[in-house]
Amino acid sequence: MEMMDVIGAGRDSEGSRYEALVKIKRRVEDAGFKLAEAGGGGTSLSTVGLPGRDAEIKAFQQSMKDLGKAGIGYATYTWRTMGPGFQTGTTTTRGCETRLFELNESKKVPNLFDREYSEEEMWANYEYFIKRVLPAAEDAGVRLQLHPNDPPVTYGGVARIFRSRQAFRRAMEISNHSPYSGLLFCVGCWGEMSGPDGKGEDIVGAIREFGSRHIFDVHFRNVSSNLPNFSEVFPDNGYLNMYRIMRALVEVNYAGPVVHDHVPICGSERPPLGTAYGRNGEFYHGVAAESFAFGYIRAVIQAAETELGRRA
Repeated sequence: MEMMDVIGAGRDSEGSRYEALVKIKRRVEDAGFKLAEAGGGGTSLSTVGLPGRDAEIKAFQQSMKDLGKAGIGYATYTWRTMGPGFQTGTTTTRGCETRLFELNESKKVPNLFDREYSEEEMWANYEYFIKRVLPAAEDAGVRLQLHPNDPPVTYGGVARIFRSRQAFRRAMEISNHSPYSGLLFCVGCWGEMSGPDGKGEDIVGAIREFGSRHIFDVHFRNVSSNLPNFSEVFPDNGYLNMYRIMRALVEVNYAGPVVHDHVPICGSERPPLGTAYGRNGEFYHGVAAESFAFGYIRAVIQAAETELGRRA
């Protein structure tokens, strides 16, 4: 499993045009890294089937062509609507600021539209979307990786459908298990999920089910608990056994990128290498926190590979 020479990047201010993607790729490669993936484009109109979704889908299809032409083989997309439910507040972990989500608080979020959108409506809209963009991705040689809803719960009058193992199974079935349709396996989001019994999803079981065939990228982060309430923590002090999760990834021969995600903010460090998260883009990773998270990931990869006989 490799992770040190791969970096993910989204679109710059010029959008997903071919020239902009080439510029990003060149900048990453000049720094000695390999550009693994980029954002595929917007899905906000398609998610709820609003007028204009066909134009949005057409732009997404063009984005696939641009990515393929630029030699970028993976594109991340989410199936959500923007709204104030990503977090309901902040708390601290080891003295560092971090995201907090409380289900009861999220229920106070008003409807984002003039009516509610049911799960089956969202599934119908997703099928409409993926059956039009997946052929374009296949033609371009670009693999689509679907990110879970975060938080994995319905709020604002819009059903968030990608919040369970069963949902991702259904999505892969809609795509006929195309090798170009897969998951961005965000461990933190899977840890937030309620699961069939309210005690959380079987993350190791999900890794074994989807395997390296459908898991294209991994965001390796931990949370304090599953729903209804959780906060984001460092990888070694949440409720998830991150070593067991990494061991499962090694067992299924996953060989893609593994990166940290939503690292808590420590002190006042806000360096250029940080990635914005949270409301108003005010959350940035600090150098020390990022270094700790990367070191932890590297250590559990090597430990799992050693235990399974993949490393001397």
